[in-house]
Amino acid sequence: MFRLFRRFFNFFRKEAAPPDGSELGDRTVALSRSLSSSESSSSESSASDNSAPSTPSSGQLTTDSDSSDSLAGIAVTTQPSSDARIENLKQVVNVLRAYSITFGQLEDELELRAVVGAIAASIATVSIKDRQLEPFIDEAIAAYSSLGTDASLVDAGAQLLAEKASIWLDEQEIAIINIMNAYLQQFAPEDADWQTNDIIGLAQTIIATLNDGSLSRSGSRVLVKRVIASFEVKKALSRWVAPEWIAIAQRVASYTEKGDLQLELQSITWAYVQQFQSILSPQLIEQIMEKGSINVSAAEFMAGDLGDFSQMLYYKFQLLEADPLVTKSHEQIAAGVYQAVEDFKAHRETDVDVTMGVSTGGLKVSSLFN
Repeated sequence: MFRLFRRFFNFFRKEAAPPDGSELGDRTVALSRSLSSSESSSSESSASDNSAPSTPSSGQLTTDSDSSDSLAGIAVTTQPSSDARIENLKQVVNVLRAYSITFGQLEDELELRAVVGAIAASIATVSIKDRQLEPFIDEAIAAYSSLGTDASLVDAGAQLLAEKASIWLDEQEIAIINIMNAYLQQFAPEDADWQTNDIIGLAQTIIATLNDGSLSRSGSRVLVKRVIASFEVKKALSRWVAPEWIAIAQRVASYTEKGDLQLELQSITWAYVQQFQSILSPQLIEQIMEKGSINVSAAEFMAGDLGDFSQMLYYKFQLLEADPLVTKSHEQIAAGVYQAVEDFKAHRETDVDVTMGVSTGGLKVSSLFN
């Protein structure tokens, strides 16, 4: 049931490092030319038609927020993947225009990035997710800044999607507050003082728990800011909450109970990434728990394994504003995990080609793909 809730809320993962300034500039020029040419051809087509402007067909206006894992390259070439990339940017930029016209220009950069991410999540045909989100947001904002906000280029479909993106962010905020209410009423320690840092930590854990890859780090940080600005402990304790929020709050509680373990894993993971130039991932965090000299068992978690906890930490670590303090002992644990992984690789059996038939006495076994 929890995984069903998480898919419903459509949340995020770690983004790849953005390209350097010169590379982004080159991409922006290419994108702007491509988007401008397609918009110009669209305008010329409309001008040549003496009939009233056509409204988008039902196929053009989509409101499903599902997204896939694939993302095409940015270069303007004849490859289909490049065409898909340009089309994604074209759709998002057009809806961002509509958003600016409907709700006004966003002056806060973080809010603007969050809105672009929400737009990408609100368009069914835009396939952007996980670590691809932040670079895509960079490119969309650059293209939008270059092309401007021409109201004549905004159609009814784009305006509806702009409104949907605004609602999408509001719904995430409401979900987080409902889960916080449920947590305080059912699972919070009675002696909790609830200072601002405690509320921020709880909000980060909830966002990371719900995250499924569709919410960018920018969007997550905006949601934390919104929740902190509106959250009141007295109101949280008095409001009715539905059973589904209590179910998610119970899982959040199982994570917050392991606050010391979270801090230790954060420090060890950071030490590992720094020492061995590794990339943060849920798999890395899980390996540290399995192979490191720390006292943790899969049986301690509601899911019965370390996967969900590792994934939550993967998202939460990206929301932290400061690097953790790394101790010598944590550096040693990180080195031990690295060595254990390397030893496993070295002693692993030679890879077997499963497409080749294997003779076992009078019986020959081969792959179904042979």
